[in-house]
Formats: sequence, structure tokens, C-alpha cells
Amino acid sequence: MVRSHGVKLVSWLATRCSSSSLFEDSANSVSKSLLNGNCRRFSSGIRNPVKVIGNCSPKKVNNKNWLFLGYLNANFGAARSIHASAYMSRDYYDVLGVSKNASSSEIKKAYYALAKKLHPDTNKDDPEAEKKFQEVSKAYEVLKDDEKRAQYDEVGHDVYEQNLNGDFHPGGAGFDNPFDSFFRMDDIFSNIFKQKLGGQDVKVAVELSFMEAVQGCTKNITFQTDVPCETCRGEGVPPGVKPELCKRCKGTGMVFTQKGFISLQHTCNQCGGAGQTVSSFCRSCNGRKVVKGTKSVKLDIVPGVDDNETIKVPRSGGADPDRNQPGDLFVTIRVREDPVFRREGSNIHVDSVLSVTQAILGGTIQVPTLTGDVVLKVRPGTQPGQKVVLKKKGIKARGSYSFGDQFVHFTVSIPANLTPRQRELIEEFAKEEQGEYEKRAAGASG
Repeated sequence: MVRSHGVKLVSWLATRCSSSSLFEDSANSVSKSLLNGNCRRFSSGIRNPVKVIGNCSPKKVNNKNWLFLGYLNANFGAARSIHASAYMSRDYYDVLGVSKNASSSEIKKAYYALAKKLHPDTNKDDPEAEKKFQEVSKAYEVLKDDEKRAQYDEVGHDVYEQNLNGDFHPGGAGFDNPFDSFFRMDDIFSNIFKQKLGGQDVKVAVELSFMEAVQGCTKNITFQTDVPCETCRGEGVPPGVKPELCKRCKGTGMVFTQKGFISLQHTCNQCGGAGQTVSSFCRSCNGRKVVKGTKSVKLDIVPGVDDNETIKVPRSGGADPDRNQPGDLFVTIRVREDPVFRREGSNIHVDSVLSVTQAILGGTIQVPTLTGDVVLKVRPGTQPGQKVVLKKKGIKARGSYSFGDQFVHFTVSIPANLTPRQRELIEEFAKEEQGEYEKRAAGASG
């Protein structure tokens, strides 16, 4: 069932294409006109999609910065082109047991060894021998020819097989609907814009003291990441070596392949989409243009940063080989515990220890705050666990002029050892306390 946005797309194509007879016959006209270049690119009015995706010239296209139509055609040609049959042929390289980088002599050697082993005359008892021999011969017929091999590598095994067998046509058993891929535009757009251009992001952690987090500070953060190669100055080739125009794609980075009535556009496999080739690479970076190195970033940490908070520093991460913007740096804050202060948002908590006499009689004590000690009055009869609030003595809230509060929690210290005089006074106090208790008890019962 065709999605609704697919219908809208066909309607939109009809109004955007230069040919007025685009829909004269059928949907085939749309496909042919679109893929042969008679239609404007899907760029919402933008004439040059290359400048939108990657900001590079057409002569320096790479795998990430390809033309939109190239991506569309590649998906269109491959996504719906698998022929449904009982027997799926194997990749030609797998058939011969060689790698895709194998030389012509290696391919030839592998073929002759397999042909000798699988020849029907020497395997008369094997009913599958003839089929296997034909499979090997078919693979060798393609891979021994440089032009056929290049085309095979470019479009892939399935597409090549279907074109070879005449299955690549609209309405056939192996190709349900040439417009079905266009109706999956949400997938295509999603794949394009999910690709993040630029260098690698870097994640690091930095440890702060409690007061550094509260008051703010400046830290020099050093980490390992991709940096431009100093030997070749980020060119990927030794000094004095100039890239040559790719002979296969003529510098465009893309190769066109005609499949019946459809023209497919693919990234050039000879230059990797760069549009240029080089005879030798920089030995320091092996042509990557970047190497692993040490990078240092000065980070101003604002007051009030909290534990486990992450700060994003744009364009301070790894360098990009294609000279797009660097990746981002993500710094996670780790705040060490403080022996005096505890934090809860913008509020501060401290403990204050009172003696028995301070708790009973009251008095004044010194309490630490973020800005220094203050004198606090203790009320007589203060109980363990009681707290007082010092207004606006906490941390300044970010993006606001207000401050949090400081909470002072009281504990009472009971002496473990008493002098004889202290014990005498405490015992006298206990007797007095007991006498008062007995008087109240007698009055209550009378």
C-alpha cells in the first residue's frame, strides 16, 4: 500500500520537473525523467545540494559529502532490486575464494585450481559438479575483465546479477514497483541527516573541589584525540605531492551506471568519492590527514556547577580529516566531598556541635559559611537534631540573583569523662531534678 506522502511526492515532482509531459504515459516517465536529470534536485529550492551537505566543491566529494541524487539513486537501485528465487547466487569473489583486492594473477590462479577440481569430467558421480563448475566459470568471466569487474564492484552482486539475467525491469518478478523506493523518502532523509559531519566528539571528566564548584574556576583540560597531521599539514600526502584527477569519475567522485531505462549513480570506488587520487600517502598519518595527539582546552567553569553535570564545549573535540568543523568536547564535572559543607541544590548544610551547657543554657557559637565564619546565637534548651536557617547564605542560583539558604544542624556532645567537681555538680543537679519530679508526681496524685 502506497504511503500518503508518496502520493504527495509524485504530485510535487510533477510541478517541479522541467518536462511538461512528465506523466504522459505512466509513472515510468517520472522515473526516467528524474533519474536522467530532467528534474531539479530534491533540495527544497536549493540549487546546489553539495554546498548544503558538507560545504565542499564538486571536485572534492567524499563518502559523507555526496550529491543528494547520488544517494537517492543508489538507494533506489539497491533497495528494491533483489530478485526472489529459490537459488541465490553467491558473490563472485566468494565463489573463487579470493578477496576483493585480489590481483588479476591471483584470480586467474584461483580459477584454474577450482576449474580443475570441479570439472564435470573428473566428478561424474557428483550431480552438482556441473552447476558448481558453471558458477566458477561465470565468476571468472566477470572478474578477469577489468571493465566488467569495475562495474560489478560498483553496483554490487545482486544488482549486477539481475541486470545480467534481464530481471531489472519495472513490473517484473524481481522489481515490484520503481516508485516504491521513492515512497520511502522518510528513510532516505533520515539516513542522510543522521550522518554527523565533522570530527569526533570527545568525553572527559574533571574533578573540582567543593569551593571550586561553588565559586567557579578555570581549568586547563588535556586529552587525547584526533589532531591535524603536522608532517603533511592535514593534506594526507607528502609535501610536494599533488593529487591527480581521478580518471574513472573525472573528478566528480561519482560514477553513473545505466541499468535498462534507469541511470544509477554511485560513489566512485577508485577514489572513494574524493574525486582525486594520489601516488603516495603521508607516512605519519597513512593518508588519514589526522593523527592521535594531545589537545588542551581552557575551560571557564561558571559558579554553582554541580556534581555529575556535563558541560558542552562546541568545536573543541577531534579534528575532522575533511576539514569540516571539529567535534564537540563534553566535560563531566566530578565534585569532591567537603568535610564541612553538604550541598542540596542551591542550599548548604553544616553540622554544629554544642556542649551540654550550651544546649541547656544557650549562648553564642561560630558557624562556618561559604563567605567566612558568622556568630550564631543558640537558644537555651536547644535539643539535638534541631536546626536553624541562615537566609541567603547558600549558593547563588544560576541565571538568577537569588541565593539558597544555609541550614545549621545541632548535635550535643556528652562528655565521657568528668572531673570530681563536675560529677558532684551533676549529681547535685540530678537530685534537684529528682526532687522536682517527685513533687510534681505527688501534686498530681493528691
